[in-house]
Amino acid sequence: MENNIKENNLIEKIYFMQEDVIDEIIKKVNKDLERKLQKIDLEKIFENKSETKELKEIFNKIEDNYNLKISKYNEEIYKQGFIDGVHLILECYKQ
Repeated sequence: MENNIKENNLIEKIYFMQEDVIDEIIKKVNKDLERKLQKIDLEKIFENKSETKELKEIFNKIEDNYNLKISKYNEEIYKQGFIDGVHLILECYKQ
């Protein structure tokens, strides 16, 4: 059990050491996606500006929640991929 905790802490450290690289990858992907995503102009949809502002706030919260979820999923996938890669290397050395 203690070995798993040490392994997880090491994986966390490696992930966070690569955080800047991962952030740059995300920025590049966001730029690529901007051209593909459809723009939504709430002002055109609603005449009442207060409703538009409220909806923007709601949509921003939804987007923030989505981004948090995706970030956490990606972090866990990255760590699992690293663990799988290390285990594969160790298996290759055993043979």
